[in-house]
Order: sequence, then structure tokens, then C-alpha cells
Amino acid sequence: MIAQLKSELLKVRSTRTTVGLFAGMVGLTVLIVLLTGLLTHPDDLVSKHDQRGLFAPSAVALIFSGLAGVLLITSEYRYGTIRPTFLFTPRRGNVLSAKLIAGLLTGLVFGAVSLSLAIGIGSLILSARGIPSTLSGSDFAVLIFGGLAGTALRGAFGVGLGAILRNQVAAVIALLAWDFVVNTLVFGLAPSVGRYMPTPAADALMGLKTPHLLSPGAGGVVLLAWTAALALIGLALTLRRDVT
Repeated sequence: MIAQLKSELLKVRSTRTTVGLFAGMVGLTVLIVLLTGLLTHPDDLVSKHDQRGLFAPSAVALIFSGLAGVLLITSEYRYGTIRPTFLFTPRRGNVLSAKLIAGLLTGLVFGAVSLSLAIGIGSLILSARGIPSTLSGSDFAVLIFGGLAGTALRGAFGVGLGAILRNQVAAVIALLAWDFVVNTLVFGLAPSVGRYMPTPAADALMGLKTPHLLSPGAGGVVLLAWTAALALIGLALTLRRDVT
């Protein structure tokens, strides 16, 4: 299991697509924080709600973490390397478990970098514009630890989704459609139901105060449940299906 995990982490570090995703996330995070911090009227950056939104570019980190998790397993099916992987480690459960842990760690790194950039650049912008910080230490703690947990879980979430669909294009489209269409529609039309979707649950975990969101603790439980459900379904299908 340890050897398999090391192998999965090596694949993450050495895969150009994952490196490209990381670079894209960094660029978009910086761009969003700069545009939000510099172009927003000062009156709209004073409240805790506004500053949480500035420091937590959640959509970017969550989406890219999920995509990294999807690619962690679908790339092997796409290029056929899943066959030697299963031959080297016949216990498919160990392979998927290692990929889930690697997805968690990848999402954790993505989240740490995204939050560091957002908080660092956002704080500099607020200071330069003479806008006082209204977030307390506990607010930052929820934002940081919730953000790290959210992006880590999203990495594993992507692995579970990729294990279910296996086809890389289908899995990427499904993840993006889920984030941009399904979550938005359900939360907009029926917020009492939509708040239990993965993205609103991740927002709640970071302490964002959008109306109808769950509490941070409840958001964490919901996101963990989604991740575990996809992982278990992916594991069951991986054990049963043939590799062609």
C-alpha cells in the first residue's frame, strides 16, 4: 500500500496535465483576487461577508482539485497504463485507496496554495486601499481549515467520479456540468435541497455566509458523505468491471 501510494504521488508530480492544472489554478486565483480587490468599490469590501469572498476563491481551487482527482485515474484508463498497474498490484482496492489518498493530498496542496495567494494578495490590496480587515482570528481559522478540508475532499471526490465513469472526457464534462449547471440550478431553484450539493457544502465548510448555506460543520459532513459515496461506488465498480 505504501509503495502504491508513493507511485501515485510520483504520477501526480510528473504528469504534465496535473502541473498545467496547478499553474492554471494559480493564474486564475491571482487574477480573480486582483480584479475583485482592485475593481470592487471600497464599501463592498468592508463587511465580513465581502472579505470572506475575497480571501476564498473557492470555485477555482475546488474545480481544479476535482479535475486533478479525475485525471489521476482516468488518465490511466485513457492511455492503458491501468493494466500494468493492476498487474503489479492485483488488489484493486489497494490501488483505488492509494489514488484516493493521493487525490486528498493533491487537493490539499491546491487548496493551501490557493488560500495563501488569496489571503496574501487580498490583504495587501485591502491595506493599500485603506480598508480595515474585519475578519477575526476564528473567522480566518474556519476559512483556512475549512478551505483545506474542502479542496482535499474534492480531490478524492474527483477520483471517485473518475473511477465510476473511467472515460476521461466524460468524467471531466460530468464534473464541470455538476459544478456549473446542476449545483447552480438546484441551489437557485430549491436552496433547501441545493445546500446539500457538493459545492454549496464546500462553501459552507469554509464559513461563507451566503443565504441558505449549512453551518461549517454540517457542510463538512455533507461533503465527506458525497466523497465517501462516490469512492465506495467507484470501488465496487472497479472490483467488478473488466479492463480492456
